Amino acid sequence: MRILLGADWIVTPSLKPIKGGWAVIERGEVKEFLKRKPEGNFNREINLRGILYPPFVNAHTHLELSNITFSPESFEDFFQWLIFIIGKRASFSVEEIKRAVAKGIELSRKAGVYYLGDISSFGVSPEVDTDLKIVPFREFIGREFKPENFKFPVSAHSPYSVSFEALKSIAKENIKRDKPFQIHLGETEEERKLISCRENRFEKEIYPLIGRKKYPSPCFESLTDYLERAGALNSYLIAVHCTNLRERELKKLTEVGAGIVLCPRSNSHLKVGKPPLKELLGYEKLAVGTDGLSTNTSLSVVEEIKVLYYSYSGKVSIKELLPLITIGGARVLGIEDYGKKAIFTFLKCKDIYPEPFSPLLTEGLEFEILDFSKPL
Repeated sequence: MRILLGADWIVTPSLKPIKGGWAVIERGEVKEFLKRKPEGNFNREINLRGILYPPFVNAHTHLELSNITFSPESFEDFFQWLIFIIGKRASFSVEEIKRAVAKGIELSRKAGVYYLGDISSFGVSPEVDTDLKIVPFREFIGREFKPENFKFPVSAHSPYSVSFEALKSIAKENIKRDKPFQIHLGETEEERKLISCRENRFEKEIYPLIGRKKYPSPCFESLTDYLERAGALNSYLIAVHCTNLRERELKKLTEVGAGIVLCPRSNSHLKVGKPPLKELLGYEKLAVGTDGLSTNTSLSVVEEIKVLYYSYSGKVSIKELLPLITIGGARVLGIEDYGKKAIFTFLKCKDIYPEPFSPLLTEGLEFEILDFSKPL
């Protein structure tokens, strides 16, 4: 099956814009992008009014939390929210989690997201049928990690919720299986205080509430020292949030080729700081995630880069930010065939724009996933 697909604008996987471009599709793969309509025989020809983008990527989300009603104004800070979410998570049934995952998938589709890096504490999301591509990470929280009880890849939740010994084991087992793993890192400054054995709010406020003490661990000066000693500072690592990392810690992450995922709206809602975009822009394994609907108001990755655009007063163009929801996200999640399959995020437009990037800043966008990778 040969398909000729045209649009007012095509943005290629390398983010090159082609006005009035054409994509030649054979056996579900994009063979080439062209500026002019090619000659030849095609089984089907489609010409669209609008913009074809590479499929959007949400590199970090929690689909199983999609049924939580979140209001940013309900929480004074991260720790008030953390107490709230600990109570909420304990009340979920398996059926409720499945419904939440299904809702999250549908909301993602409407936001133009095809690839999702989904974090699941309950391991339910792989059981929910979908034609979107979910890269599932089973999340571990606790002290003693037993790899035989988990399907990989496995992510360590955070330095404050996973023991140092468990992190060592999680990193080792993922690397052995050639799997990436995620960790919430540097979301608050209190994490640094915890790992450096200073007084912190986790030990003072959270641990007594759930009936435990700090897990045994050496003391570290920095969060990257902590990761390095655990064998987790490497190219398999995906560090999420990073709002409170120092410049030398960010540099250490990029030097080892770790993936980095920013969640700007979640960070703003929980009052934990501003993502370090200035220090990271241009890094090839940089992406954004929406986190989940327990800390956010939608699952739109376009809204995430819009927040970054406006927070830097337009000094960073939306074109420079587009890799964070496309090829950068694919690199973070290890999607090796990104851009090869004939899958697109389509934005229908009434008018022909002079370029295909600024339309992402407009309001009320409605996206559609166009999938020509399967037999029609």
